[in-house]
Amino acid sequence: MTVYSHSRLSCYEQCPAKFRLQYIDKVETEVAESVEAFLGSRVHEALEKLYRDLDHQKVTTLEELHGFVRLEWNKNWSDDVVIVNEEYTQENYQKMAEKYLADYYKRYHPFDQGRTVALEERILINLNESGKYKLQGYIDRLTEVKDGFYEIHDYKTNSRLPLAEYLRTDRQLALYMIGVKDAYPDVRVIRLVWHFLKFDKEVDSTRTDAELAALKADTTQLIQRIEQDEVFEARPGLLCDWCEFKPVCRQWKHLSMVSEKPANEYLKDSGVKLVNRYAEVKAQQKTINEECESELERLEEALVAFAEKEHVDCVFGSKNKVRITESEKYMFPGKNSKEREQLEQVLRRYRRLAEVQQLDTTALGRIMQEKEWEPEVLKALGKYVALERKKRLYLSTIKER
Repeated sequence: MTVYSHSRLSCYEQCPAKFRLQYIDKVETEVAESVEAFLGSRVHEALEKLYRDLDHQKVTTLEELHGFVRLEWNKNWSDDVVIVNEEYTQENYQKMAEKYLADYYKRYHPFDQGRTVALEERILINLNESGKYKLQGYIDRLTEVKDGFYEIHDYKTNSRLPLAEYLRTDRQLALYMIGVKDAYPDVRVIRLVWHFLKFDKEVDSTRTDAELAALKADTTQLIQRIEQDEVFEARPGLLCDWCEFKPVCRQWKHLSMVSEKPANEYLKDSGVKLVNRYAEVKAQQKTINEECESELERLEEALVAFAEKEHVDCVFGSKNKVRITESEKYMFPGKNSKEREQLEQVLRRYRRLAEVQQLDTTALGRIMQEKEWEPEVLKALGKYVALERKKRLYLSTIKER
């Protein structure tokens, strides 16, 4: 039985093809760690140390905490850590990490806001009574502020503050809440707490039993969709540039194959040649279509003019004929426009709005065309309605005699 996780589910939601490569095919790649992820790992390690030391009755000073970060930073840093924004160095990011910790330390010292129950604890979440669907996760810190009142803490080093709706619908901590309620029978209240360290801001939320039940159902459905998926279709997007599976993904594999070739070999690639020619033909087709449409428009205007001059409704050629008809259509003001509101007010004044089902323009057009209402009403409506006459041409083959 597969034990899922929030990150595994998120991977599928982002791109089913990536999910398959990572979790089913288990394709090995050279994963390049971003400096942002590296920074996040070091900050989490430092905060775990801070609270583990407190659990052993040792209050780590801020200087000791900074020393720990510098030690771990230097020990784990390598040239494989990617800094996308070349304007900044690893020293800049290290100072950011130290600033996050300093702000946190000053805000919560002497760290007596609650009793730490668990640090980096693995939590299991049952989504149904049978235990068929399970998830796992790791809680940054679980505290008890008083008997039965628990808090699930999560540290974020995001560069942006999330929208309030994100916090209301965040799945990860809500799933952890389900696991905590099952693991700790004395739970009465659980508070979800996010620490956005870059902004020195704490944000909290909670979930009702009804919301947790809905989350269980939604998550179960997502797992069922994953397990029934036989295609695992790719979803190309902006995140592709950061995907470690890009060189083996069917969406990008050909680009990886040719991108490292010299220009002369690149242009000889059969796939490149096919796409280049296809693009040329499509461009030619567009030009031809535009020319044809322009010519047809001129011919239609000439045919209409000829029919009106000769007082005929059908013009004959050698093997084909063109029948010309004229239709009338009432044009009404667009929805949410001021004129539309005024039109509805006129219909209400004459108690006719119900007859056109709260302004069904098709029905109203038919009524006006057939003059079913009194002239006074039709005249009042005429201020807001335009009558459009349009010629239509129908080409057909002449039957041979």
